[in-house]
Formats: sequence, C-alpha cells, structure tokens
Amino acid sequence: MVLVSWDGSSTPWAMIHLDAPAEFDWVLFDYSGRAQPEVVTWRGQQAQVLSGSTECKGEIYQALATWLQTRAQTPEYIALIDDDILLGVSDINRILHLARVEGLDVFSPVLTHDSRYTHRWSLQQPHRLFREVDWVEVMMPFYRGSVFVAAAAHFEGNVSSWGIDKYLMPTVQQLTQCTRTALVDAVVASHRREVTSGTKRYRHGLTAGQEREAMKQRCLALVQSHAPHLLDSAWFHRVFEQRHVRTRWQQLRAALGRPLRRWLDSST
Repeated sequence: MVLVSWDGSSTPWAMIHLDAPAEFDWVLFDYSGRAQPEVVTWRGQQAQVLSGSTECKGEIYQALATWLQTRAQTPEYIALIDDDILLGVSDINRILHLARVEGLDVFSPVLTHDSRYTHRWSLQQPHRLFREVDWVEVMMPFYRGSVFVAAAAHFEGNVSSWGIDKYLMPTVQQLTQCTRTALVDAVVASHRREVTSGTKRYRHGLTAGQEREAMKQRCLALVQSHAPHLLDSAWFHRVFEQRHVRTRWQQLRAALGRPLRRWLDSST
C-alpha cells in the first residue's frame, strides 16, 4: 500500500510519473480535509481517498494507522510519500521487488544530488544496489506492515513526524525483530521543495525538535522496559548516544571538500 500526500485541489499524483501499472494499492491523503473519503479513479488509477486537516506528516501517520484498523488485513508493506517527491510507478514497483528479494523491513529510495535534503547520506551512491542504515527519513519511507502497526500506538501527539524516523521505528524494529533497514541506491527520487517542518511551532506549543526529543525519551523508556539488554549494544550507541553534530574541524573539512564534491556531482 502506497500513500501519497495531496492538497485536495491540485492534480493528484502530480509528481508521480504514471509510467507503469501499479503493483500495489494506492491511498491519496488529502491533508486539507476538503475531500470525501471514498474510492475513486483518477488518471486511470484507482485509489482510496483519506482526508483530514493536518499540520504536518505526523498526523498523516496517525490517520493512516486509524484507518488501517478498519481493514481485515495488514498490507505487506506500507509507504508514505510526500507530495513533493518526484518518482515513477515503475520505481515503486522496483523497490518493492528488491525489498522482497533482500528481505528488507524498512527502506527508502535515495535522492538525486540536486534534491533539497537534510542528510547527505540520503543522496544516491552509484553502482550500489542498497546499503544498510539504522533509519530512513519520513519523506518517502517504506515499512513492513507489521512494523507500522506495532508502532502505531506511539504516533499519537506527534504532529511533525520528527523522531518517528530516527527513534520510534528503529526501536519498534528491534522489539519486533524486523531489523533490516536500507537505503536502496538502485531506485532514485527527487525532493523538490525546501524542508520547512523544523521552523514551525505547532498548535500544541511544541517545535519539531522538541517533539523529536520527546519521542527519544519515549523510546528510551520502551527499550528499558522491554529490551534492557539493548542498552549496551552497538545499535543503542549509534541511535541514542552517538554525536551527530559536527565538530569545528569536521565543519572545516566539509567546507574545504564542498567545491570538490560539486565538481564530482557535475562531472560525467
């Protein structure tokens, strides 16, 4: 099942190249709350429309989880793709195929080098099929259905979705033993708008950064309660303790290397 966000008025799937029959079920989520929940056929594609007025993606996670509770069967994989992600139906078909072949539990396409991005490690590394990582961002993640359902109880109250990617999903994966996480370099997408969720304060009074810290504390409590043996693991150190802010020397090296990276990115 693949959910794509939608503003409720523009052309559905405006960024999705409908270049192949979809080998999955479509969900269109109208985040304006104007559309009626129903099954529709647009541009030759049949989709379930869900609708709700949301501030940010965390509320889409919550709405999808609530709707899935009404269904008799959990999908094998569940994807939530932002409306500013440019990729094709054939790309989605391919990444689902590769995930089944490799037995992946959480995964994502990589980004083109001209995308708007937050994490440089999410950019495509050519000549690779995939690379294992600890977590993937929320802009276009794919989750094993059982992992998404197991995490659903912890979505509530998180508006921005910050912390769901880095802390909640990796924690739930450890607790459910569905730990294969990867960026799939063989499938590339492009993110076309600037990232703005970190600049907002949401209606409950918290910023995205504060929500991320709250989710971190919630996940620490889950680990301590349900899997205390993980507290001394390399995984726990990488996800919860490792420093992710660059030192001044690292910042200087990055600045010095930036012209070289630009040259390499533009070379053929």
